[in-house]
Amino acid sequence: MKNLLFITLICLITVSCKTSFRISVQEPATVNLPNDATSFGVINTVNKDNSPEQQIAGVILGTSQINGNVEAANRAVEGALRAFERSNSLQGKSIPQVKSIYNSDRSVNWKLLDSIAAIEDIDGFIELSKMETISPVGGTVLANATGQTNLRLDGSMYVNTYIVKDRVSIAQYKVFHSYNIPTSGSTSIINILNDAQRKTEYFKALGFQLGHKAAALLYPNWIWVNRTYYSKGSKIIKRAKPMIQKGNWDIAEEQLLMELSPKNEKVKRRVLYNLALVKEGQGYITKAIEYAKQSALLGDKMANEYLRVLERRRVQLGL
Repeated sequence: MKNLLFITLICLITVSCKTSFRISVQEPATVNLPNDATSFGVINTVNKDNSPEQQIAGVILGTSQINGNVEAANRAVEGALRAFERSNSLQGKSIPQVKSIYNSDRSVNWKLLDSIAAIEDIDGFIELSKMETISPVGGTVLANATGQTNLRLDGSMYVNTYIVKDRVSIAQYKVFHSYNIPTSGSTSIINILNDAQRKTEYFKALGFQLGHKAAALLYPNWIWVNRTYYSKGSKIIKRAKPMIQKGNWDIAEEQLLMELSPKNEKVKRRVLYNLALVKEGQGYITKAIEYAKQSALLGDKMANEYLRVLERRRVQLGL
């Protein structure tokens, strides 16, 4: 019993020396663009033929039938334009009434794209070419008949990118998004009508998200990741803790650098590990790897695993 209590106490002390939190890091663009390609036209070529879908309003109620994929793709253009606005580096413009950008032999009609690019003063295009959705057969009517109170909607969109000057075609990237659509679970006519209308709105929301993700393929994005740092071990490590928590990287770095030559090796490897985290937070992956490697060489197990994470990020960023 005493041994178990001792082991538990040691575990608590060990865990308390570490703190987990989230930081934002930059992920590279999925589509590699030339540096001078900064403005793009958004072309939506989704139609009922290339993107068939179970209709989202039923004839049993005398309402007009709507192809959910087409509705979603129309809204996807707005989502793509919003993503371009948030990129801080790219511009987007809607290019309506273009049914196809291919010749009869399925080659890219560069003459057409050249003409549009010259008129609109843009460098390239993203094409929303195909939309696919998955929802239960029978839709809201069947969901209500079986007493279900939600309906899952999974969507994907195919995206093509074209750079006019270089005649580069980057085809068939695919983006995904899902929603759980609340339903009434009732078979009354009014509730079925309301649920059908709600499903229509969710298709549009799905399209917006897919369009946003489509344009976001073209520029680096910031994402949240979980990281762990040492919060105890010396006065300097404790002092740097609130700076790290709040993302005050420069101050945290100055504090930690004050203790790079301690007599205690355990303190040194913890300081080096925290410095690696600080450098990643600042965006300096190569320097973060250097610190993590020094910490790992001194035997820090956490640094060894963190080093693998940083190496993967370096490859992704092409550094």
